[in-house]
Amino acid sequence: MSNFDLDTLQAFRKYIKKQIEQTKEDIVYGVDSTEKLQYSRGRLSALETLLQDLKDLQNKENMFDDDNNTD
Repeated sequence: MSNFDLDTLQAFRKYIKKQIEQTKEDIVYGVDSTEKLQYSRGRLSALETLLQDLKDLQNKENMFDDDNNTD
């Protein structure tokens, strides 16, 4: 995670959030079969999990950096 700067992480988050919103819109307005609904729900779940994982990794890195700075 330390290979990415803050701007890169924010760009990832922005892109993922945009994809989440598009997927939600597809679920509400664009799904015409059960298969598409299941696909969209799986995609939404994966994107939300990815977003949370990015937040968790950044928090862990921040805690690691804080521990190293207090020495």
